[in-house]
Amino acid sequence: MTGMLRGIRPQHQLGQSFLMEAAIVDREVGYARIDVRDTVLEVGAGIGNLTARLASRAAHVIAIECDRQFRPRLDGLATEHGNITLLWGDALAVPLPPFTKVVSNLPYRVALPIVLRLLEYPFDSGVVMLQENMAQHICAGPGEAGYGRVSVTVQRRAQAELLDTVPRSAFWPEPRVDSAMVRLRPVAGPFGVASDDAFRLLLEHSFRHRDDRLSGALRRLSGAAEVVPLLPGRLRDKRVSALTPAEFGEVSRFLDAHKVRLPAAGGGQGRG
Repeated sequence: MTGMLRGIRPQHQLGQSFLMEAAIVDREVGYARIDVRDTVLEVGAGIGNLTARLASRAAHVIAIECDRQFRPRLDGLATEHGNITLLWGDALAVPLPPFTKVVSNLPYRVALPIVLRLLEYPFDSGVVMLQENMAQHICAGPGEAGYGRVSVTVQRRAQAELLDTVPRSAFWPEPRVDSAMVRLRPVAGPFGVASDDAFRLLLEHSFRHRDDRLSGALRRLSGAAEVVPLLPGRLRDKRVSALTPAEFGEVSRFLDAHKVRLPAAGGGQGRG
């Protein structure tokens, strides 16, 4: 694969590192279980090594890339395979056509926002590579290390499974962290919440008190103390870190029904 790197200058500000181990690329494609009927979305096509593997198996590959230095390589692949559509632009903004599967080595700096955007669209399943720490947060279950806002936010919309870990030495230039592959299976219908903003604020507040019982965490909210006793005991007495994503949804709907509003805490999506 070293020939693919001729003339390539990795853009550090875009978090570019290229997976160079052919056996790992093949393993990633194998996890995705692609067949000849699939339209596969790839975010961050880069040097095109994954793009080429996908094109050899799928009916159609939609490859998104924002860095025009890869245009000669990707245009060549599109001509060679005939089933690749190239979309040039920001993966967080470019309109997405219909797709059935996602297989992507995501740019580290925007991996989580991209995952959340993808989960707004209907698709069968996906395999994404991202930094190992973020993968662990996405896949962690209640009571496990790393379980927090990211876990609940993603798992509201998809089942997440940690498939494999990949050493940093498999990439060029070598990143500072190891990576992991995650399988995403979107759920048929996310559980209801008061609103996406209210749910985010609930998670931000709750996980600041992750070791407290839910009743204690909620009593710290203005106007919530008087309604806490009305919560079902199975929720009220649980530690925040033990609540399932669906139970957080139940709490969100409960607070909305009792007109409890959560204050903005500042900051964006974190890992807690």
